[in-house]
Amino acid sequence: MESILFFLLIAAISFIFNRKRGANQQEQREHRMPPPVAKPIQTYHDEVEETVKPIQQVFPELAKARNLKEAAEILVTRAPPTVNEKQEELQRKLEELKAEEEKRRLQAIKIKQVNQHIKNEQVPEFHFQANDILKGIVMSEVLGPPRALRPYEKIKRS
Repeated sequence: MESILFFLLIAAISFIFNRKRGANQQEQREHRMPPPVAKPIQTYHDEVEETVKPIQQVFPELAKARNLKEAAEILVTRAPPTVNEKQEELQRKLEELKAEEEKRRLQAIKIKQVNQHIKNEQVPEFHFQANDILKGIVMSEVLGPPRALRPYEKIKRS
C-alpha cells in the first residue's frame, strides 16, 4: 500500500513540473518566431518620385542661363549625337575591326608557314639495333684511355 502511495506522489509531482516546463517551452517558441509582417507594396509612383530630380541637378549649366533662349542653346550643345554621327562612328569602328582581323589573319598564315617549314626539315634518322649499341660500348673501352688512368672516385665517409 505504501508503494502505491509513493508511486502516486511521484506521478503528481512530475505532472506539475512537466506542466510548468511545457508552458515555458511555449513562451520560448513564441519569442523565437516573431509574427509575420506584411511589407508595403511598392507602386510605380514611388519609383518615379525617386528617379525624378530637379533639372538644375541634371544640368547644372542651366542655372547660369538667364532666359529660355540661353537654356535652349545649352541643351542643344549637350544634345546626343545625331544618327549620321553615330553611323560614322560605327563605320570607323568597323574599319578598325577589319584591319585588326586582316592583321591577325596574316599572322596566322605566317605561323602556318613556319610550322610547315619545320615539318619539311629533314631530321636525321638513326636506325640502331641492339648489337650496334653493344659494339659501341666495346669500342669505347678499346679506344678510350686505359683504366689505370681513370681511377675510381674516392667515397668520403663522414
